[in-house]
Order: sequence, then C-alpha cells, then structure tokens
Amino acid sequence: MTAGQKCRAFTVAAACVVFLASCGSAAAAVQLELKLNKGRTYYQRLQVDQQITQNIMGQEQVIGNVIGVGQKLDVLDVDAQGNLRIQYTYTWSRFKQSGPMGIVDYDSAQVVTVPGGAEGFAALVGGSYTVRLSPKGDVLDVNGVKELAAAVSKHVPESMDISSEANPVAFLLSEDGIRETTEGLLSVYPDGPVDEGDSWGEKRLTKQGLAMVVESKWTLQKRQAGVATITSVSSMKSDPSGAPMDTQGMKMKIDVSGTQEDTTQVEEATGLIRHNRSHSLLKGQIGIGTSAEGPFDMMAIPVAFETTATVEMSDRKLDTGSK
Repeated sequence: MTAGQKCRAFTVAAACVVFLASCGSAAAAVQLELKLNKGRTYYQRLQVDQQITQNIMGQEQVIGNVIGVGQKLDVLDVDAQGNLRIQYTYTWSRFKQSGPMGIVDYDSAQVVTVPGGAEGFAALVGGSYTVRLSPKGDVLDVNGVKELAAAVSKHVPESMDISSEANPVAFLLSEDGIRETTEGLLSVYPDGPVDEGDSWGEKRLTKQGLAMVVESKWTLQKRQAGVATITSVSSMKSDPSGAPMDTQGMKMKIDVSGTQEDTTQVEEATGLIRHNRSHSLLKGQIGIGTSAEGPFDMMAIPVAFETTATVEMSDRKLDTGSK
C-alpha cells in the first residue's frame, strides 16, 4: 500500500471513529437510561456515509465511503444495580469505497462474492462479543473481541493488517474501539431528570483513530407518545497532543476541526435510540514528517470530511442492505 493509499485508508477509519465517538443519544422526562429486560433480544443498525476531499500535490481527490453494520443484542443478564451484560452479534455488514483507485462495493445482504478490500467486513458477520453496560451506557467491561479479531484474521489476505489504524475495519475489532464506539452511542444520558427545553453538555477526548476534543450540548426539544426528541450540536477539533500516525516510515499528523449536528429520538421506557441522524463537516490538513516530534512540514494535504450517519435500535428486526 502506498503512502497516499495509507493516508486515504486512515482518514476513512479515523473519521468513522470520530463520528462514532461523538454521536449519541440523550434523555428526557424523569430519567432516561437503559432499561432492557434479561432474556430479550434487540437490534441495532448503523450506517456512515462519508465524502473525503483532499488535495495531493495540486490534484484534488474525492473519495466516497460507506460503512454499515447491523447487530443483534441479546441481554444475557441484568444485575440488581441495573447493569446489563449484552452479547453483540454482527448480522450485516456494508463497505463501499470509491475514488481514484476504483470502487470496492460490498453488502453482505446482497453480494455473494466478496471483492478485494472488503474481506474484513465480510468476515464480521456471525461474529460476536459481550459488553457489560451501566444503565447510563458506560462500558464496564468488554469480552470476546480478541477472539473475534482472531477469527476475522483467518478470512482476510495475509497482507491485510486488520489491527492497523489505517484499516477501516480496525475500530470494530479492538476492545478500545468497541468501548469508545459503544459509549459514544449510549453514554450521553443526563445525570438527572430533564424536561422540554432543558440542555446539558459534555466535553471529552476520543482516542481511537484520530484523537479529537469533542464538546457537545444536547437540548430536549419535545416529548410525544413516549418518545423524546433531542437535538445536539458538537464542536470537534484535533487533540494537539495526539500522537502522529505511521505511514511507510513517515509520520502523519492530522489537524481538522468542525461541527456536528444530531437529531435523536429516544424511547423513554427503554432508553433505546429509535433513530439518530447526524451531519458533520471537518476541515483542515494532513501534515507529513519524518519524526514523531515533528515538524510535519514535508507535505501539507488540505482535507475535508463530510459525514452523514444514521443509528437505529429496536426490539424488532431492522431492515438491512444498501439504502
């Protein structure tokens, strides 16, 4: 893989992790929290659609990416404090990348032959891991991810490193990635009861992929028929202390910033995210250098990430396949 290709692959994975870590749901009414029943099965669907525009040596490149996963959530146990032990099983995966190097297009619900570059996503289906969650969505522990990654690695080419941050599937196959992704989706419930018009906020640091400082503010817009509608605005910027990435012996430092806007519908009785839609725009540059300490001035690559994402959760099976 060339340095340019690694830059492109890394920006795909990093931006997806940033999205997953910054998006979330919120609570309404007396106290929204996860209240799922032992022995029940729930379903989750995530899809991220992204366009990356970058300029390398005067040549503009536009890269389109789609990453999607569907999961079955089996509630194995609920303890006296309401902490949940849930088994997550991948039931569907989607990966599409289009750009100067051509098109890779895979949808496990429709495609039988797996194209090169999508092997890791194809191998996810049927794999599982378990997570123990607090009612507020905090991840207490994660188990089975190493075994899942080992199983996936048997179905990809030897030259493909699924643990590399440059690989778009990597954040779905590490304990830290699963922890950060899960908490990003679930752990933004308010500390106490809120009502229409109330707002609450949070500042946090994401570490998977591209390290980002994320400041979010949620506002409860309305409650209707047992569903709370929350809007949020997040400001995001690269963590200046974040470590640079390796790319064929060179060091790559990404400096971007921007905003994300979300609208989320939360089921009051269970805390499930019925629907979340977000849109974000990050702009900045990729700096290339030879040392982890910098300077990163060998090459400056202007870059912009525009991302739209949706999350759905339900106690009924969700549609999968390309949308």
